[in-house]
Amino acid sequence: MAKEIKYTAEQLKDAEKLAEALASLPEDKRSIVIMMTNSFIAGMEAQEAIENTTKTTAMA
Repeated sequence: MAKEIKYTAEQLKDAEKLAEALASLPEDKRSIVIMMTNSFIAGMEAQEAIENTTKTTAMA
């Protein structure tokens, strides 16, 4: 079962702004921007995982 994620009001507002920005792009350009956005987010998640692993290893 997936862990339920709770978002702050600020995070939801940021997500709404991003969705509006993506919707305003021409359709032929939208897919590349979405791909780049997904890559950026995946990189941030990977960095967080690395930091959490480093912290766990340092504590052991």
